[in-house]
Amino acid sequence: MFRVLLVDDEPSIRLTMGEFLKRAGYSVLIAQDYDSAAVHKAEDLDVAVVDVNLPGKSGIQLLQKLCDGDAYVPVIMITGEPNLSVIPEIVRAGAYDFIAKPIVKDVLLKAVARAAEKKRLTDEKRMLEQEIKRYAEELEMRVDERTAELVETHKRLVTQERIAHLGRAAAQVAHEVKNPLAGLLLYSLHLKGKATNFSESETYLVDKIVETINHLINRVEQIMGYARPVSLTLRPGNVSQFVKDILDLLKPQLTANKVEVRLSLDQQPPYAMVDETSVRGALMNLILNAVEAMPEGGVLNIAIDRTDEMLRLEITDTGRGIAEEEVKKIFEPFYTTKAQGLGLGMPYAKKIIDQHGGAMSLNSRPGEGTTISVTLPTAPKEVENAS
Repeated sequence: MFRVLLVDDEPSIRLTMGEFLKRAGYSVLIAQDYDSAAVHKAEDLDVAVVDVNLPGKSGIQLLQKLCDGDAYVPVIMITGEPNLSVIPEIVRAGAYDFIAKPIVKDVLLKAVARAAEKKRLTDEKRMLEQEIKRYAEELEMRVDERTAELVETHKRLVTQERIAHLGRAAAQVAHEVKNPLAGLLLYSLHLKGKATNFSESETYLVDKIVETINHLINRVEQIMGYARPVSLTLRPGNVSQFVKDILDLLKPQLTANKVEVRLSLDQQPPYAMVDETSVRGALMNLILNAVEAMPEGGVLNIAIDRTDEMLRLEITDTGRGIAEEEVKKIFEPFYTTKAQGLGLGMPYAKKIIDQHGGAMSLNSRPGEGTTISVTLPTAPKEVENAS
């Protein structure tokens, strides 16, 4: 129902016009002068019918006030026929229409109907403009977000390409070094076998040579292992059992570092589709890193839960934590915070998890420890039951 403000200082005209409008289905608000009309806000009105001649402030001043409001209100001015000279002023003030006295019912109702339709169309236009503006802002925001995603993806691709080149170069160097190292190891072992007449200090030096060569060979194998393509054979694997087996292997380190282990595992064995050897190796790296982060003791929390599609493993330590700038680089090959580390454990683990169609993330704060989250696709129920 359209709301019509009717302003006239003559009670009989107000009563007559008000009755015409009410019977035509309008909601009518009555006012006799500027002040009593000014209490009504423009946004609460659909049409205004205002007499030009009002006591105190004129109808034209009321017209100007209504036209200056935040909402559009079509205003129909009423003027006496002898006073048509005010029409230009009415038009300049922004009136939608005007009616000459004496008021004829049909003329009044047609003018108000046209004004109400103008109001409806104007409001719809404004709403559409606001909606278009909102959509444009949302589109701009989505374009910005998508652009940022594409920029980030490009950065990742560039980084991955750089890492791939680095890995291939390192693997080539390692390959070139591996055979000479193997030869040196044989010579050193042969020398050690002939060391029966060596002094204790000389024997110690030979042992150190053998130890260093073995250490270098191990490093070479790590580099070549990271650069070498991984061929996965996926089968249902009990990830809880993997974790327990790894903890058994790491008992000496756990004891030496005074680390307390707390497990939170599903009662139902959590099966995932995995290449067992590579996943065991990845989890070994992650758990060992967590243990080594607590050289003075701490708590190692390992939790596993699952949904129908994904298995989630969280490894949390109470170690020193990792600074934000280090977290950003932690999965880059050859980046390490350890004095003796090669920086391939975390990148290798992420590489394996990614190739399984899973994901790996790290959350850490200095002084509060680190949490590594791993997700893997779960095994289908029928495959799991058959295993």
